[in-house]
Amino acid sequence: MDCGAVDDFTRQGRSRCAACNASHYRPDRKTMTQEQRDRENADKREWAKMRKAAHLCVHCGAQDKRTLKGMSSCLKCAKSRSKKQRETWDYQHEKELRDARRQRNIDAGLCTVCGGKKEDPKMAMCCTCRVKAKLRNAKRKIEHGWLPRGANGKCYQCNRAPAIKGKKLCQECYDKKIITLRANSAKRSQKTKEE
Repeated sequence: MDCGAVDDFTRQGRSRCAACNASHYRPDRKTMTQEQRDRENADKREWAKMRKAAHLCVHCGAQDKRTLKGMSSCLKCAKSRSKKQRETWDYQHEKELRDARRQRNIDAGLCTVCGGKKEDPKMAMCCTCRVKAKLRNAKRKIEHGWLPRGANGKCYQCNRAPAIKGKKLCQECYDKKIITLRANSAKRSQKTKEE
């Protein structure tokens, strides 16, 4: 950051090289008390609020489309922070915590997602979480190019041909469905006569 040199320190994601880091290190520097640390953090939060109100990046003070739209950081800072978070994030630990929480909820007979009371004990999730999951999955499928059945006026059965006006099926599927329903109705009526 200071001299622009690249070494093992900067490759690890640090902002200064080893030489600049050594020059900034002061062994005589006193450690801060909790009160001083709290005051410094409060000052940083106040400074960040003022920058955000002025539509400036809270990290570097720059202004771009993101900050003008009300975001707290500019695109450059957001990308660098996101990259650092991805590099340092422990996904395996997060997965273990999530699995443990899910198992605790299963053992307690609660919703596996939110930990709330389930309406139907046979289901894994409560009604609210099931509805949210269903909507989330449908949205994800649409984003990946999959259209739900009956979308854009297509047949609900084959999802290829256009549906008949006022119906959910195309003419071919509608005819097949009528034949099947009539055959089932005839079987039912024959069964009732035999009894």
